[in-house]
Formats: sequence, structure tokens, C-alpha cells
Amino acid sequence: MGNSCSSKKTKVYLADLTHTAQGIAALSFPLGTAYVASHAKQRLGNEFQFHLFKFPEELAERIEQDPPRVLALSNYSWNLNLGYQLSRWAKNRYPDLVVILGGPNFPFVESEKAEFLRKHSAVDFYIENEGEFGFVDLMGKLDASGFDPGALKARREVIQNCCYLHGNELVQGSIERILNVNEIPSPYLSGLMDKFFDSPLAPMLETMRGCPFSCTFCTDGLPTKNRVVRFDAERVQQELNYIAEHIKDVDELIITDLNFGMYREDLRTVEVIADLQRTRGWPILVKASAGKNKPERIIEAVSMLKGSWVIGSAIQSSDPEVLKNIKRDNISIEAYRKFIEHANSRSQDAQSYTEIILALPGDTKEKHLQSLRIGIDSEVNTFRMYQAMLLMGTEMASQETRDMYRLLTRFRVLPGCAGNYQFCGETIPVAEIEEIIVGSKDMPFEDYVVCRMMNLFIETYINNDLFQEFFAPFRLWKISVFDFLLYLLENEDLYTPGMRRILDSFLNATMKDLYESREDAEAHVSNAEGVQKYVSGELGGNELLDHRALLYFELEDTSKVLLAGMKRFLGEKGIWNESTAEYFGELRQFVLLKKRNVHEPDQEFEKGFSYDFKTLESFHYRIDPRNLEKAPGGIALRFFHDEPQRNHIRNAVTLYSNHPDGMARMIQRSNLKKMYRRVEWCSA
Repeated sequence: MGNSCSSKKTKVYLADLTHTAQGIAALSFPLGTAYVASHAKQRLGNEFQFHLFKFPEELAERIEQDPPRVLALSNYSWNLNLGYQLSRWAKNRYPDLVVILGGPNFPFVESEKAEFLRKHSAVDFYIENEGEFGFVDLMGKLDASGFDPGALKARREVIQNCCYLHGNELVQGSIERILNVNEIPSPYLSGLMDKFFDSPLAPMLETMRGCPFSCTFCTDGLPTKNRVVRFDAERVQQELNYIAEHIKDVDELIITDLNFGMYREDLRTVEVIADLQRTRGWPILVKASAGKNKPERIIEAVSMLKGSWVIGSAIQSSDPEVLKNIKRDNISIEAYRKFIEHANSRSQDAQSYTEIILALPGDTKEKHLQSLRIGIDSEVNTFRMYQAMLLMGTEMASQETRDMYRLLTRFRVLPGCAGNYQFCGETIPVAEIEEIIVGSKDMPFEDYVVCRMMNLFIETYINNDLFQEFFAPFRLWKISVFDFLLYLLENEDLYTPGMRRILDSFLNATMKDLYESREDAEAHVSNAEGVQKYVSGELGGNELLDHRALLYFELEDTSKVLLAGMKRFLGEKGIWNESTAEYFGELRQFVLLKKRNVHEPDQEFEKGFSYDFKTLESFHYRIDPRNLEKAPGGIALRFFHDEPQRNHIRNAVTLYSNHPDGMARMIQRSNLKKMYRRVEWCSA
């Protein structure tokens, strides 16, 4: 190990790596790994030095300059191969290096665990479930064995929350939960996270662990994770204050709790955040998954945060049979609509959201479209529409589920997670592979493609209320906005050439770069040339985000198609006439000036209109344009960003410019409603 023994303390490097070849794929602090490091430092600090890393080339350089005795890496679907290839590289240079992996991206069936470890032979030990106690137990046993993995394995010692191969035999310890999480020192308050405040990363906060639900598609749905345990409220408050004091030009806070707002204790956390917003102006955005029960309590939490936390419900599907297949309990449709109504009523900048997964077991085109319809009819203004991923270690990925529903799956390179990395002069090609469901016995691939096209239309025309001014009269007329979008999807002759090109590109991207086996996918990225096609954007990419962004930046065409579709659709219903044509024509110009190119905060516009759209804003545009009188003499309006908006936009652009999807990710993940230009009457 060269100079690794020159220090009196044993060096241990821990990393939650993110891909960086196309930008920072995971724009968040390494919280999970930091907990492991913080707990180990407390329990073993007199004998060990612990160092925490996020970026792969920084870690490789540090290994080369000052090699550790132990390298411990997190394992998620987005960084498995990156961590493994780096550990292989390190172990080739320093054969005595002990490599440990841990994280949820690991099988739960014993035979599959053994196969994983055989395939990833550079890994000496795997820490399962929660890592803190198992890591300390393993480190103690390694220390007693002179950091000789072979000697430790030869004794077949059982290690808590840990498994390994001895020869061809799997040896594993019991899987135990941490019941008193407050035994784990705060990585924030100990200063362990300080270095990451200088990086373009969003801080993460955990106030509780565990999930009482058992969704089969989620790694947190396993029985071992059903019990909920909490961190002390005083500690959470201290962490929030610490983060607020150290944060630099990042407006977001990510709360990692799986059901935030559902518990009484969450309201105290919300009080602290609300106080920081009043006193420090941070965070502007709170990102957290809302609980599936106690909607009244969650609504109270949202009220206290005044629209900075976007709520809704991650229903995944509205169909009872699909929900039964995935062991999911949703809130009632009535409670769901209360969520949305409350979220939308907070302010003109308020957002509401829902999550829906396409092609879950038992899903059909009709069921998926019905789930979307319910969301649109409930006036959700932000949809997160995902493809069903078969995550390692979940019940849905089991062979039994695959056989029962005859799941049709394909493999692809995970968007943003590929790169040719320079580890001290050696080029290492790396790409992460994911498996997605693209059909089943209930959903032919052709239906899957139609659903994906509808997802794109909703991303384009519904999300962030981009065209809500146009759709408000639909509600008044009792006309389904969903039916109109379906009409728009089915009438391709309405599309401009520019929009047609984008839609054709989306269709092509949806169907290409899909491989029938993991081995086929890996073969295409086994060398630097293959990986470079993904780095350059020639292949890969998040097609839904990318094409939604393209359609946003072509807002002129997107809005033209909307207007042409409305003319025909409403004309067939006897509503379109000269008045509606004139009103919606001017409204289109109003929307373009207010919402186009929001990433350019210094752009200002003035324009005259026949209608007082500023006043109509107070009516949420729920008017019948056939009965609307023009403003005498016309109205001149100014469109501008105020100073808080400018600062928020600049911070968001800086943060997301570091992500592989760049502006596409910002458009999807930000609350664009907070970025739309303010409107005021021009002075005479």
C-alpha cells in the first residue's frame, strides 16, 4: 500500500460518487455516505482517518497521492458502475486495498446476492440496508484481522448487515435497523459537510427513516424498512440553522423523508423552515415527498411554507387493479383533489403536482390515460411522468412478477450517467445501465409509445401552468382539457414543421437506444468510442425532458399549434367565433411576453392590448371571451422580473448548468411560475 501506513491512523475514504462527464448528474450533498462516515468517526476516530468524496476524478487523484487502506462506496442505480470501475482501478494499483460497497442497489434473494458479488469481484464486502452500524462492525473485525479480507473471510465471521463470498459460499449477517438514529452524529454539525457548500449542490436533510408502505417498485418497500424512526427535533432545527448559515447561491432544500408532512413532528420542522424563510430568505424551494395519509396535516404544512413546497400526491396510477398489483395504497380521490385545490389556491406562483408511472404491472393505455385525465380534471399543474424501472432489490424486479405479467423490458444507458474518466492518466469508460418496462401482456409496445407521446403533450401544455390562461375558459364551459389535448395529439395536420420535427425526434428517441439485454447495452459502452456517443449527446439523453425543453424554447410554434387546435376543437363545439379568435390571439402574445425565455432575467417588454389581461389575472382568466368587452383605448402592459426573481433565476441557472440535462432539468424541476415575468400597467 505504499505510504498508506505512514500515518498512525488508518485512512478510510468514503464516497457517494456522481457522474460528471456531462455535468453533475446528482446535484445533491452526499448525505447517506456522510452519516456512515460521521458515525464511524465517532466510534472509531482514535484509530482511523475518514475522508468524504463526491466527485470521481478528485477521489482518484487523492487515492494516487495518498492511498487509503479502505475504500467504501455507495451503490445506487446511477453510480454502481462508476464506483466499481474506480475501485477496480484502485485495487489494480494497490492490491491490498479493501473495497466495501453499500446501498439499496443490491438484490434481496440470496442466490442473486452471491451472483452480484461474483460479477463484482473487486468488492470484498457489501453492507446491506442501513450502513452505519454494519460498517463499524466490519471495520472493527477488519482491524482485528490486520485488514486482511482473506483472513477475516476464512473464519466465516458473521458481520452485522454485511455479506461476502467465502469461496463460492455467501456468508451474511442479520439485517437490523437502527432504532435510535440519534446515536449517529450529525454530519452537518460536525463540519463533515462543510466542503460541499463550495460546490453547486443542493443540501439534503433527513428527519426520519423508514416507510410504513410496501410498494413493490421501491427499494424502501421491503419489510425490513417498514418501521419509522425519527431524529430529535432540536437536532433537526440545529441542522437547518447550520445549513442556512453556510449555504451559497443555492435556493433549494431537499428533504429525504419518504412521507414528509404526514406526521405531527413534521410541523415543527416546517415551523423552523418557515422562520428561516422569513429571516434569511432561504430556502425558496423545498423539495420533499408528501405523505400518503393525513392530508389535512400536510395541507397545514404547505400553508406554513407559503407555496415553497409543491404538494400533490404521487399516485403512480389511479387504477385499483394496478395499485393492488404493486401493493400501493393511495389517498382517496376526494383527498387528492383537496390537496390540489389547496396547493393551487396559495398564490399565483403556487404549484401542485402528481406522479404517475407508465407500464406498471397490469397497466394499459386506457388506464394510464385515465390516471392522467384525473390529474388534469383535478387541475394539477405539474405532472411527473416516469417510466417503470426495474430496480435491483425490489419485489417488482423479481422473476415471479416478470413471469406473471409477461413484462417486456429493455435496457438503456441511464441519461447523464456515462463518461470517459481520467484516473491519473488512465482512461476508464463508464456507463450506468437501467432496465425499464416498455410493455406487458396488457400493454403492447405501440400503446406504450402513444402514452409517452401524451406524456410529452402534458409536459408541454400543462406543466408549470404554461398555458393555463387558455384553459381557464374550458373549465367555465365544462369542457375537458384532457379531451382537447387528446384531440391535439390525434390531429397531426395541426403541427407546424418545427413542432413536427421535435415530435418526430421524440418518437425516434423513445424507440431507439433500447437493448434487449443488459449484455447488449454493456457491449455498446464497453469502450471510449461507444461512451463518447452518449457524452456528446449523439445517443442517450432524457427524451421527455429534452424534447419538453425544445418545445418550450419553440414557444412561438407551440402556441401556434395550441391556437390552431383550439380553433378547430372549439369550432366543432360551436364556441369559436370572431370574439374568441381575437381574444385568444392577443392572449397568445401576452403569454409569450410573460413566459418565454424566463432564464434571461434582464429582458423586459412593453406592449399594448385590447384586453386588460392584468385585471383578468385576478379572475384567474375564468371568463367567457365571447362576452368580454375590450378596454377603452387599449391597455399598455410592462413585463419584467423583479429583483428577488432575478436572484432566484440566476441561482437556478447556475445550479442546473452543472447538470447533464442543463436547462431541460431546470425547466422540469424548478417552479417556473416563480420565474414568469411580473406584469404591471404602464404609466401614462
